[in-house]
Amino acid sequence: MFDTKMADLRQKRWKKHLPLFVSQDARSGNPYNYYAVFLVDVDRNRYQLTGYRKRAVTLARWDYDAGCYLDKQRISVAELDAMQAEIIHYRSYGPIPFSGILSFSFNHRTRLIYLKTLLNRGKGKFVSAFFANKELKSRDRIALLNLLVNEYVQQRPSRIHAGLTLEEVIEMLYGKLWYQHIRNEEFRRKVRLLLKSLTITGDLVQNEVHYNVQPKAVATIVDFEKEEHRIKQQDKMQRNFVRLMLVITASTVLITLALLGLAGVVDLHKVWAFLSDLNPLSMLMKLV
Repeated sequence: MFDTKMADLRQKRWKKHLPLFVSQDARSGNPYNYYAVFLVDVDRNRYQLTGYRKRAVTLARWDYDAGCYLDKQRISVAELDAMQAEIIHYRSYGPIPFSGILSFSFNHRTRLIYLKTLLNRGKGKFVSAFFANKELKSRDRIALLNLLVNEYVQQRPSRIHAGLTLEEVIEMLYGKLWYQHIRNEEFRRKVRLLLKSLTITGDLVQNEVHYNVQPKAVATIVDFEKEEHRIKQQDKMQRNFVRLMLVITASTVLITLALLGLAGVVDLHKVWAFLSDLNPLSMLMKLV
């Protein structure tokens, strides 16, 4: 009963958003705002949404021999809903994937995932300003390697081969229409350099045009995370040490003043009155 209601709900959402997916797909020519829908059936055949008309869905099946989507076929929305789906919204700041139609429908209405993505990008840019270029390059390598490992393990509907070409990695990072972006050559040079670097260290192996993840990649990621954790612990210990030194210094000053007051060397009442009358603004003006 519950499964039937959920299936009806998903199919209603599909019928509502399918026109949007078709009208604003990669064929629209806008590299900063378009959709792509990928599907996998029970036989692990891979499809991409290409059309929707008169309540019939048109899919193109991936042909491994030809290396492209061919053999278009029409199915019902119910048959579409029975497949594993991945919806990707390509924006100017990168692709936003959704694991199903309900996830997309919820975030399309609330815009939560879009807000979260923008906040994460803003946080990343803010934090990046405090790191050296060497550390940034290291983080870029590990971030790309982590992404490739996850793609290899999950094998999402949008992924065709276990190995990825340079163009597929760029597409995964910047969208299918990345070549129309004004910074397309920058994207290509940066990703090629990172892939070559990971190949030299043995984390990836290049087989003709495809880059395949190796077991060493997992060890590299684990070592990097351990080093990150060690650095964070050291930074935390240093901050605690500075706080402790401030407390000790303040306590020493107070104890010294108290002893001098008891000895009659310092009038504590005058000292307190002087400190109470201090005006930070007037002191700053005097210094200026």
